[in-house]
Amino acid sequence: MSREILKKPRFQTALFTLFYLTICFAVFSVSLRTAVILFATFTVVMILEPWARFAQRYLKIKRSISLGIGLTVIFAGLVLLIVFLTTPVAKEASKFFSIVRDFFPSVQEAEITSFEVNANIDRLLSDEDLLEKLSAEEIESLDLVSKDLKDYYSDLLKPIPSDAGTLEKDLSLLEESLKERSDYLVIIGSSNRRQPLYDEVNGIVSKYLNPEVAESLSANVMENAMLVQSQELWKDVVEYFMPKNMDPARRRATYESVRNFLIQVQNSLMKFLPEVLEKVPSLVTSAGLVLFFTIVGAIYLSYYFLLVKEFIPKFYPKKVRGTALSFLSDTYKNLERYVISIVLISLIVGIVVGIVVQTMGLKYGLLMGLWAAFTNLIPIVGVPLEFVPLVLLAVSTQNLVLVLVLLIILAIVHAAAFILFLVFMKGYNRINPVIIILMIVVAGQLQGLFGAIIAVPFAIILKMMWIHFFSPMLEEED
Repeated sequence: MSREILKKPRFQTALFTLFYLTICFAVFSVSLRTAVILFATFTVVMILEPWARFAQRYLKIKRSISLGIGLTVIFAGLVLLIVFLTTPVAKEASKFFSIVRDFFPSVQEAEITSFEVNANIDRLLSDEDLLEKLSAEEIESLDLVSKDLKDYYSDLLKPIPSDAGTLEKDLSLLEESLKERSDYLVIIGSSNRRQPLYDEVNGIVSKYLNPEVAESLSANVMENAMLVQSQELWKDVVEYFMPKNMDPARRRATYESVRNFLIQVQNSLMKFLPEVLEKVPSLVTSAGLVLFFTIVGAIYLSYYFLLVKEFIPKFYPKKVRGTALSFLSDTYKNLERYVISIVLISLIVGIVVGIVVQTMGLKYGLLMGLWAAFTNLIPIVGVPLEFVPLVLLAVSTQNLVLVLVLLIILAIVHAAAFILFLVFMKGYNRINPVIIILMIVVAGQLQGLFGAIIAVPFAIILKMMWIHFFSPMLEEED
């Protein structure tokens, strides 16, 4: 029985496919940057192919010319986005982080991060009272003030190495106290930090601003730059939504319950949010490198893509190439349609959300639009991630009508996006939502955020394997 199964063309094709998928997974696991470049390259080619076919069939444009036009439009757009949006998005992210911090309860034991220091510096330098005291030339120099202050405080936040003599003495005492134990581990660290000095801060600011303003700003920076503070706007929000005739004891209990819940949420957010936001500048630099190699890869792969499609079936034994070709063709069609659908819907949702936020008088329309576009690249799971900052932004206004209107608009937008997705995927295989969630969870654990994005394409490949290989074998009667 087992020998008969091994001889089946479908089973042999499935084995070879699983072997190649394992190689791909191993390559993706070695280097995240390499994985992103490969995935981005194939994504760009999958977007270009329908355009090339359309241009060839209806516009009578040669394939090479249509590919050149498509590549130019895609990468020119990406370069313009990176060049012109990086700075304003970074500033909006910094200010929005301040809103997040001001909304949640104050936690005295919280340790400040460099991103929070940078956010405090940005807030101090954008104060309207300060700007009124500055000349046009001094206002233009505020970016340099910001950069120098952030560099200064970044150095301050680095731990100071412990003194070697003191460390040796401490280790000797520790060894003496643990000499009766044979199994112990000593972890050495340092939490000591150099404190900011007024003269050093004032020396930085005085290079760009007049002495009077420099003196007051330096004092303000010394007092607030490294202060973890919150305006606790959650109290006003709870008070706004709480019934006025509520019993005082029940009111206090409600406040305490909400506070404890928000502290738990805050702890979860603050574990990764500052770290992620701190990495934005390095991510921008990496994005340039990824973009360069993606451009090179997409140019060559798109030009030779038809030859590649003809060559890939030759990775399978000759006697099973017919089965493999059917599987590969069907899989590529479904992947291409999914990639085009999810990218278009993400762009549409991102643009609409940005416009809605701006139209409703809320700040950070650009940041919220980009966040919505990015999170919608992750089906189902990405929608709640999109809602969190939007709802938090609306709730911070303490306007119940605005919150309800925003939720209704978002519900309509995503209902329309879901219908549009069904229209795009009509006639193609769709994945069960439960399977999508499971795949995103598993892939996210293995490859992080990148894994969550590639989870659905991988699920499509597995479903095509089931349809072409395993399901027909299980349905055979002999």
